[in-house]
Amino acid sequence: MKLQDRTDSNEQGARCRTTRSKGRASSSEVGSVSFEQCATAHFADTWQVVPQQHRPSTGRFYELPSRFSVLEFQRKRTWCYATVGMSAGEPDGIETFIVTPGQNLRAVEFLYYLTHFHLTGARLDLGHTVNFGEELWDGSGLDHGFLSFPYVEEPGFESFDCENGRTNVAWLIPITSAERDYKKEHGVEALEALFEEYSLNYLNPSRASLV
Repeated sequence: MKLQDRTDSNEQGARCRTTRSKGRASSSEVGSVSFEQCATAHFADTWQVVPQQHRPSTGRFYELPSRFSVLEFQRKRTWCYATVGMSAGEPDGIETFIVTPGQNLRAVEFLYYLTHFHLTGARLDLGHTVNFGEELWDGSGLDHGFLSFPYVEEPGFESFDCENGRTNVAWLIPITSAERDYKKEHGVEALEALFEEYSLNYLNPSRASLV
């Protein structure tokens, strides 16, 4: 597993969309609850599912915050995996989620590595790409990830407020190395336009690369 890739071209526009977006003003409602409770509530309220919690216990993951976890949500047609603690509870931090067509515990591992890279290597944000070093599904070719604005969810999901301030939420979309290269050459908006033009089927592990 390697996550050394983090390209920065044409990302400012993606960031601006988050800072202008209106999140759920929940800090006045949560009182003195912990960040972990606040973040979990944000995802659980949206997806209307009680999650299963995964905590890392091996490898370099001991360097992650002690309360860090990945939440697994089994929805009617999809499974969602979300980080809680990738932001380390810092204001203007970021949490990430990934959507799969079925249970995929490799997604949990990928989010562990993503968080480790974010907190101990290079900071990640919307518009960045990462190299997983292996495929999310064997034989799929989807061995990279693109941190996108969460267009797949309803407005308001893209951020939430806790006592420590606002936290942004990014959608980790599995992509191919060719799509990553396209983004590096042409920029974030060009890649997103390609997704829209071809109606990206992000739930299809066997989808062909769009470039």
